Amino acid sequence: MNNDYLVKPKRANGAGVVLIQEWWGVNQQIKGVADRLAGEGYFVLAVDLYEGKITERPEEAEEMKNAVKDEFALRRVGEAIEKLKSEGIAPAKTAVWGFCFGGSVAFKSAAADLGAGAYVIYYGSMVTDDKAVLAKIQKPILGIFGGQDKAIPQLLVESFQKNLNELGKTNEIYVYPEADHAFFNEERPKYNAAASADCWGKTLAFFKKHLKIS
Repeated sequence: MNNDYLVKPKRANGAGVVLIQEWWGVNQQIKGVADRLAGEGYFVLAVDLYEGKITERPEEAEEMKNAVKDEFALRRVGEAIEKLKSEGIAPAKTAVWGFCFGGSVAFKSAAADLGAGAYVIYYGSMVTDDKAVLAKIQKPILGIFGGQDKAIPQLLVESFQKNLNELGKTNEIYVYPEADHAFFNEERPKYNAAASADCWGKTLAFFKKHLKIS
């Protein structure tokens, strides 16, 4: 059993988004993001990597996250892209967007080139500056990070962007100096409303450009 959450827009723009959960699971917060995107015209599928489970306890979230194998996560993302294709959304018009744990999965999806048109990483802790990995990325990348995030060193983010640029990879990387980890999640104490509003606009602009939304 899974808890995938599919939202169809009332007025479609021809594009889709595969959303990948934080380590809490497909909870009401991630469903809310899906609903917001559908309001912008996107078909959205929030992928459940915990097979129906959600939690509010960090210790349990850590265990659940660690139990997810890369092969399983990438297969589920690929299935989500295919599901949106069955709804009439071409993979080239689909973005993969993940947060925290999901941001790491989105990054790995980009490196595996699962066929989506663009990839968005919100404070994914498994980003790397390893050029051998970055060289595998074939589609545009948007990276959003918090300057106060202790889990993701700023030097790593800078090196990540530098190496993407040196490899000629299309990318947009933004760091919000006053924001911490998970600053986009309005249910968490580190929510930053100003940074959240700004990166939402940047993300929609990125989609419009790279998914070629008219």
